[in-house]
Amino acid sequence: IRIYGVLLGLALVWIFFQGHLSRELFFDARVETVPRMMLLALGTASSLVALSLYCSRNFAWAQQLEAEFAKLLVPMKLWEIAAIGVLSGIAEEIVFRGALQTAVGLIPASLAFGLAHFVPRHPFWNWSLYAAFAGFLLGCLFELTHHLLPVMVAHALTNFVLIVILNRRHALEAAR
Repeated sequence: IRIYGVLLGLALVWIFFQGHLSRELFFDARVETVPRMMLLALGTASSLVALSLYCSRNFAWAQQLEAEFAKLLVPMKLWEIAAIGVLSGIAEEIVFRGALQTAVGLIPASLAFGLAHFVPRHPFWNWSLYAAFAGFLLGCLFELTHHLLPVMVAHALTNFVLIVILNRRHALEAAR
């Protein structure tokens, strides 16, 4: 929580000094745009969840990664999973899309997102590549909408759903 708090504070200061800190950066107040924005957020999250599930079903590297994440994220209560999803979705997207992408562009921000997820242990190497790709999709959503709210929702929802699935899988395996 402290790390996300510090990152969030630094990003907001950076956005302020870029001259981009406004309500419009976060959401479009026009009611007619809300369904479109939320559908785009749900579509992006669904795509990332589907890709993750496909990889964990078909590739050994993804299965190893899932086993490593299970050591860190299982068991968790639903509120803890929600907190991780919301905190990561808000803080990371304000940093990488709101501050960084507006300053350096889509590709460098996506690569930085991947590097931020780099853990120098073998099973996690592929996570950095996946995170860079996820950062690219989230960055494209930001480019399409020009608002952080749909990107934060997509990121939070993706993390929430994937951690819930991870916990459910391991609960079922433990019950066998």
